Amino acid sequence: MTVLLVEDDTMVRLTLADFFDAAGLDFLEASNAEDALAILDDPSQPVDVLVTDINLGTGDSGLALAAKARQRRPKLLVIYETGSPETLAGRNFSSWERVFYKPFDPTALAATVSALNGPCRPGRPYYRPSAGENMASSL
Repeated sequence: MTVLLVEDDTMVRLTLADFFDAAGLDFLEASNAEDALAILDDPSQPVDVLVTDINLGTGDSGLALAAKARQRRPKLLVIYETGSPETLAGRNFSSWERVFYKPFDPTALAATVSALNGPCRPGRPYYRPSAGENMASSL
């Protein structure tokens, strides 16, 4: 199982990546919807679960990204993370969607992702395109 982590806040993305790595998850990273869609358009990149922030700054939101991602990969599971629960008011979620409201326990998120597709392998490589960026944030 491979996870695509999409988070525009570098520190949040790096923190979650560390927890995913510690959980033994295979994962890729993107800082925006455009980069995430480029990964999803690459047939050599296996992606089973999309974990995305809802507010991704400029460009598509996590909700728009998830809709486009599911068009490309209809079996994709989606986990949203958000600090703005009002953006989801009145939304009915499908069986393939989950939500984590900030602040949340990153260990719980990693465990939820792991549970979606059974056991994972520790120490798997991952792709981190923006590792050099530094921004402050909290989960």
